[in-house]
Amino acid sequence: MDLPIVVPLTRPIKLADQTIDALSFDEPDLDAQIAYAELEASLPEPAKVEQPDGSIAEVHTAITAAKVNRFWLARLAGVSEQVVGKVKDSDLAAVNAAAEVVMGIATDKGEGAGGAPGNAIPAK
Repeated sequence: MDLPIVVPLTRPIKLADQTIDALSFDEPDLDAQIAYAELEASLPEPAKVEQPDGSIAEVHTAITAAKVNRFWLARLAGVSEQVVGKVKDSDLAAVNAAAEVVMGIATDKGEGAGGAPGNAIPAK
């Protein structure tokens, strides 16, 4: 995987006198990991939900999931959570895909894998 992963935004972020037309995602540093541990300690306990097979799954609220997502997007892109909060829905899937690749959540198996994630138009 080549880092950083740059995701061009179809809807640039405008914040005060600044316009951001791309986000660049890189691996987390130690400070990000410490900050996440602090955030995690402040989050409410997840609900325990029994699954059809009898197992118990811990389920976080949508608010908690969104806060964690905003935290990691900001840390991986090296921008503030305020900037990430302005990402439009039309760019969110591409931004999340890049973050997942950086965090090792997505797989890179299959033919043609390894291309730039995001919402850029593929080359012909």
